[in-house]
Amino acid sequence: SWNAMITGYSQNGLGKEALGLFQQMQLQGVVPDEITFIIILSGCSHAGLLDDGWWHFVSMNRDYAMKPIVEHFVCMVDLLG
Repeated sequence: SWNAMITGYSQNGLGKEALGLFQQMQLQGVVPDEITFIIILSGCSHAGLLDDGWWHFVSMNRDYAMKPIVEHFVCMVDLLG
């Protein structure tokens, strides 16, 4: 699945590659879910991609009308910490 592949990149510090795969997923018409955004935010945190992480956090609500859950906020605390 897309989430599994993005997780592989994210957990190994390959944040830019994870974001590239996320973009490919979106171009294929796959809509991200809450788990996808947890993976993306965590990957941005591990790779030090502050601006990208913040952009995707805002994008959840702006582009997908998805309200953040506790896990998203935890990722953001880690990203900003």
